[in-house]
Order: sequence, then structure tokens, then C-alpha cells
Amino acid sequence: MNRQKESLAQPMSLQERIHFLDIVRGFAMLGIIVVNYFLMVDSAKGVDMESGGTVRNLVSQFAEGKFVTLFSFLFGVGFMIFMNRALTRVRHPNRLFARRLTVLLGFGVLHVTLVWVGDILAFYALTGFLLLAFYKCRPQTILRWIIALIAFQLLLPVINLFYQSISAQSSGMTDFADFVLSSHNSSLTYFSSIGARWLDMKAMFASSFSTVYSMFLMYLLGVYFVKVDFFKDMFAKKRLWTRIWIISTIAFAFTEGVSLLTAGISYDNRIAMELSGVVTQMGGLTGSMFYMSTLAMLLYVSGAQKGLMIFTKVGRMSLTCYLLHSIIGTWVLLGYGLNLSERIEPIGTLAISFAVYAALTLFSTFWLKKFKYGPMEFVWRKLTYGKVKPNPQTISPSIGESVR
Repeated sequence: MNRQKESLAQPMSLQERIHFLDIVRGFAMLGIIVVNYFLMVDSAKGVDMESGGTVRNLVSQFAEGKFVTLFSFLFGVGFMIFMNRALTRVRHPNRLFARRLTVLLGFGVLHVTLVWVGDILAFYALTGFLLLAFYKCRPQTILRWIIALIAFQLLLPVINLFYQSISAQSSGMTDFADFVLSSHNSSLTYFSSIGARWLDMKAMFASSFSTVYSMFLMYLLGVYFVKVDFFKDMFAKKRLWTRIWIISTIAFAFTEGVSLLTAGISYDNRIAMELSGVVTQMGGLTGSMFYMSTLAMLLYVSGAQKGLMIFTKVGRMSLTCYLLHSIIGTWVLLGYGLNLSERIEPIGTLAISFAVYAALTLFSTFWLKKFKYGPMEFVWRKLTYGKVKPNPQTISPSIGESVR
């Protein structure tokens, strides 16, 4: 009996995984790699983002902000699945999730210190603690929060302009466009880059409100999708997913169209810049939903499922692949490694991104043939679960059930 109870407190088995979420996670990882490698190269070169050529502009328009937002959505989905499963299987599911976040924060701190300043794990972990106040909420309550957060985001330009009009310090604020990653300086050695990374991270945290805000909004959207069972029995929900795809396509086309129209605005035009910033933030939401719903629609295309399954290997090892892509990218592109950023063109950066993703796919496929979990996923699970006290209850709610 004790052995049975202990097994109930263990991580989700492979049979319980939702393959579609692995597909989306693996696809999002490809976008993350592309965006991050361009960030490394552009920052090291000091490239003007507005004159980066066709390839650079396409990446900026259709990838930047979309895939990190999609990962935030998946984080919210994963949180709700985790809590629903843990709720009736351990005595204190909130403590278990807090421990999971603490371990993730540790990974993020090590990632910043040893590898790269562009870490997102620490942001995910710190923001994730806010979710503990929402997992018992009804779907309608979550939806109201989402609508309120979107409305506030749309009103933010007006609030900022009002604040600047009455604040004498507004003229001294630093634009994000002026922000440079000093840790990407090609003259730095590896050890000297460690201190520079933490100086960069300090500046990034100081200007991270919009990032964290959008991240939390997507967390709640992911929680909502699970609570209303959007991912349960997807093949029976074709009409629902078709509506989601149509709405997200129209919204994405609108935000990208506005973004293109405002691309040449001067930084001195504060009103236009505020509006452009909101459109960019909303473009992350609409773009992420467009990409995810497009993948969902491909599930209904005969023969497309096998092609989509290519993404599942990296999706199941997303933490490992995320850390590996940073290690590979920094040593190939930055000054203390091969320093390719000094002489590479945008098409070369794109080629390296796809080559690294292909290598990670092969590595993940090989690894998962021998092991159930990726190496970092195994460590994360081991440090999260350890020895937990099981709950005597043995009946688990469905992954979309709202907990009262």
C-alpha cells in the first residue's frame, strides 16, 4: 500500500503526456533558437535593427516576441496540469509547485552565471509563484482577469503619456533601443563575461515590467485553456479549434499590419512609440496563438501528424535543449568562443539556428530511445519530487477540471 501511495506522487508518465503540447513546445523551441542567435549576433555587432536586411527583418517581424510568449502560455498549461494531478496525490501541492519553481530559479541563476544573460528561466520561476493564487479559480474568473489585463495593456500608452507629462524625470529615462548587452563584447574573456552578464541582468530586470506583465497574461491564458478542456480530445473539437485559428489569424494580421505601418517612426515621437510598443506586446499574444492554432489545424490534415511528431522529441526535452542551445550558441557566436558573430551574415545566423535545432532533434531522439526523460528534466523532477508525502485520495480530476 505504501509503495502504491508513493507511486501516486511521482511525475506524469509518458502515457499521460499530451502529444500536441510537445509538438507546440518543440516548434516554439525552434523559434527561440532563431531569435536568441540573432540577438547574440546583433548585440555583438551593434547592428541597427532597422537596417538588418530582409532575413533580419523577417525574423524581427514574425519571430521576436512570439515564441517566448508561446512558451509562457505553455508554462501556464503545464502549471495547471501539474496542480490538477498533484492536488489529490500529495498533501501540499502548492508547496510541491513552489519547490519546482525554486529548482527552476536555481537553473536560471546558473544559466545566467555560467552561460548567457538572455535567460528566461529565472523570470518564469519568479513570475510563476503568482499562479498559486489562481489554480482554484473558476474558468470565468480566470477569463475576467485575462480581459482586465489585456484592457490595462491597451490603456498603458495613455497612462505612460500622462505620467511623462507631469513627471520632470521622464526626459531622463533610457529607451530600450539604447540598451546594449555589454556581456557580448568580443574583447571579453569567458571569466570576465560572468560579471558583465550580471550587470546586464540587473539592467534587464529594471526594465522588465512589460515582459513580466505579458508573461503572466499568457500564464493565465494557458490556465484557462486547460480549465475549459481545450486540449482534451482535440480531434472531437475541430470546430472549436477552427474558430480559434480564424480569430487568431485575423488578430495576428491586424497587429502585424499596424507594426509594419509604424516601423519607421522616430523615437522622438513619444505617442507613436507608446502605441507601437503596445502593438508589439499584443503581437506576441496574437502571434503565439496563431502559431499554436495553426499547428492544431494541421492535426486535422491527413498525413500531417507524422510530420508534426518531429517536434515532439525536442518538446519532451525542452529544458535540456534550451540550455544546450545557449551553450552552443555562445561558444560559436561570442568573443570568448569562435566569435562568428563578427563576420556572419543574417542568412548564416539563420542557417546555424536550423543546424543546431537539427542536432538537438537527433540528440533528443537518441536519448529518449534509452531514457524516459531528458537529463535536465530528470534532475528537475528528482529535485522537485524527492520524498513527498502522498495524499490518501487516489482519484484524480481531469486535466481541465476546475478545483473549488
